[in-house]
Amino acid sequence: MPIVSALPYDYDFPADGVALIMIDMQRDFVEPGGFGASLGNDVALLQKIVPTVRRLLDGCRRAGVPIIHTQEGHVPSLADCPPSKRTRGRCAQTIGDSGPMGRILVLGEPGCDFVPELRPLPGEIVLPKPGKGAFCGTDLDGILRRMKVTHLLIGGVTTEVCVQTTMREANDRGYECLLIEDATESYFPEFKRATLEMVRAQGGIVGWTATADNVLKALSGIERDARPAIHRAVATVSKALRNLVGNTERFDDIAWQPFRSGVEIFPILDSAIPGKYASALLRYQPGASVPQHVHLGCEHIVVLAGSQSDGCETYKAGDLFASPPGTSHSISSPDGCVVLAVWEKLVSFELMSAARIA
Repeated sequence: MPIVSALPYDYDFPADGVALIMIDMQRDFVEPGGFGASLGNDVALLQKIVPTVRRLLDGCRRAGVPIIHTQEGHVPSLADCPPSKRTRGRCAQTIGDSGPMGRILVLGEPGCDFVPELRPLPGEIVLPKPGKGAFCGTDLDGILRRMKVTHLLIGGVTTEVCVQTTMREANDRGYECLLIEDATESYFPEFKRATLEMVRAQGGIVGWTATADNVLKALSGIERDARPAIHRAVATVSKALRNLVGNTERFDDIAWQPFRSGVEIFPILDSAIPGKYASALLRYQPGASVPQHVHLGCEHIVVLAGSQSDGCETYKAGDLFASPPGTSHSISSPDGCVVLAVWEKLVSFELMSAARIA
């Protein structure tokens, strides 16, 4: 189990049960001309953490850690924005008003978008939230539980408001949380210091804190964990591939099993979970499709016969394509196909209704 050198004591987490939640790294909060600056805040303080957050995102991606990007914002009608949230502070500009980057904190406006360097990659989860905490008015708890996540790495802005609120909400729901000290920031440095101290007080009453370097060091130990399973699966199927590729008639001799409507499966390597597979052959009948789904781990596909499409590209016999953790797509095969699939982790069809996928 990976271990992070942290305060008030070391933080360990299951490699398959941890996720990164990056809170509200949006232009409205971080860039000049946004909502934060309009309130008189020095956004340069928040801009300083952007390189560290980027390193953290890259490290989590290499390690296959699921990433959830929260996005504070409201629908254009502001129907999900309590009147008190708009009027409190008696500011010259408030939520929904027009600003240099469009309407303030309105979903779809330029200011509500993510800082360019930190934009979610395709397949990563984007979670719009109407409140300070990421659990308020969202299905974040459901998303995490369906992903079997028990431990959370947390960063973003601002430390004492949205970040701390989310961490306390998560703590109350039983998640073990670590706040990454240099991947979070406040317009008020003393507020950040106080938050870090409160989180780890009394033996970690809310959770742990650690530097990004310490987190990345722990993650580096699991960056290669996905590969042995894939290598074992590929080694197991190599003989079958030699017999099958280029000889499509032999596919009819396989003992296919029903999988989904129009799709059959031939398991090659079972996973540790009954009824789930680490590697399999899949045969699509002409016109068959698999609905939108999220890959919680790596997926490798070799097209053995025919062709299939993921909505962006069409892959033909002999093509190999890989989907990294967090990838979301649907699959269709107008003319039918046979593919070899190698999966690192389970696939989730339930996550698609919970939040937007980048």
